[in-house]
Amino acid sequence: MSSSAKQQTVHLSDPAEFVAAVPHLLGFYPEESLIVTTLHGAPGATRLGFTARVDLPAEGRRAELATELVRGPITRDEPTGVLLAVVGGLLSGGGERAVPPSGEPVSADGGAPAPPHSELIGFFHDALYEADLSLAQALWTPEISKGSPWYCYTDGRSGRTPDPKASPLAAALALSGTVTFPSRAELAESVAPESAETQARWSARLNLLQDDAEPHRGAADMCSADVETVFAAIRRTAREEALTEEDLLRVLVALSDYRVRDLAMGSALSTEARAAEQLWLTLVRKAPEPEVADAAVLLAFSAYLRGDGALAGVALERVERTRPAHRLGELLRRALDTGIGPSALSVIVRDTVADAQAMIEQEEC
Repeated sequence: MSSSAKQQTVHLSDPAEFVAAVPHLLGFYPEESLIVTTLHGAPGATRLGFTARVDLPAEGRRAELATELVRGPITRDEPTGVLLAVVGGLLSGGGERAVPPSGEPVSADGGAPAPPHSELIGFFHDALYEADLSLAQALWTPEISKGSPWYCYTDGRSGRTPDPKASPLAAALALSGTVTFPSRAELAESVAPESAETQARWSARLNLLQDDAEPHRGAADMCSADVETVFAAIRRTAREEALTEEDLLRVLVALSDYRVRDLAMGSALSTEARAAEQLWLTLVRKAPEPEVADAAVLLAFSAYLRGDGALAGVALERVERTRPAHRLGELLRRALDTGIGPSALSVIVRDTVADAQAMIEQEEC
């Protein structure tokens, strides 16, 4: 499951606008997916909570998935309602039924073909009802693109999707510098290794730098120097100063000290959060395994804390492939899977940073 909670204020007035906004809520254009968005607040002043995407389940898994999501991340978010969107499949007259708010299955208006996966929506309606939550709307579209049809399972309305690239949320995110990728595969490619040649060169140079650093590991001046190396690189990135390969390698060596890495995680809550995230992304694209894991976990935390669950998810996948038992990676995976929001996670990050600072001061490294 990938989830997101974009920190933007826009007004979505009808189902078509929500369908067009889905790619920007997720960070990519989904295919063959179920989208779950929680709602908060009273009618007329409703705001979106988290948005999560899962693969459309096989027929025998539909009820199980609905129960898992409702009892898990949806309930933990304490919403006043839930929006669902199904992306994928074709209209068919083959007996699938729409599910209106009453919960009683009826044919689509006028005998028109009902959209696919209506049974899945029915299972969600039942699971939400048992949890004393309401299904505000459930929508379907074969794909999210300009002019694609959409249909509302709950009231039979239908229409055409406006251009997602021209949606209010797209404009707001563009101003903030956030990119919406054409697919999840292209999003994953953004954190993929730059080249085998770069990784091989960095691996050889890292071995030499780490050999030089090892005799001094734990010394007070070494730890202070490592902290300064990392935060100086963040400040230079914020000033748009180019970092050399030597600079980047030394940041990577510094992050191999878990106290320095944990302290650096706090940059995601600072005024230089964007610069720090840019630095982590550069390292993720260039660093070899297993050293890439520390930079990737910092990228994942930074992305999640600013509400970009999709980028956090693909960065975390790199951590898990490289170092499955990474402590911070396991922590973030639990947050993603259980629906812990950015605000709650930020408390954990502050505590982690405080612990790292205390260890550095107590042990004098």
